[in-house]
Amino acid sequence: EAYWRLRGTQRWVLRGDANTAYFQAIANGRRRRNSIHSLWAGNTQLVRPSDIRAHVDGFYKALFSPTPRGG
Repeated sequence: EAYWRLRGTQRWVLRGDANTAYFQAIANGRRRRNSIHSLWAGNTQLVRPSDIRAHVDGFYKALFSPTPRGG
């Protein structure tokens, strides 16, 4: 029994788990489904990921930045 347990571990290390491809496909599908492909900023449609990221960063920086106090 110990021999087969050791062999099973070696086989798993060499070949990997049988469900690995399945779970990787699920994770990749979830990542694709939850990503933002385009975003409207006023009348402009942002498509490039760097533009989308910059717009979202600017939005949250403006949202959470301290407002100047008068008086």
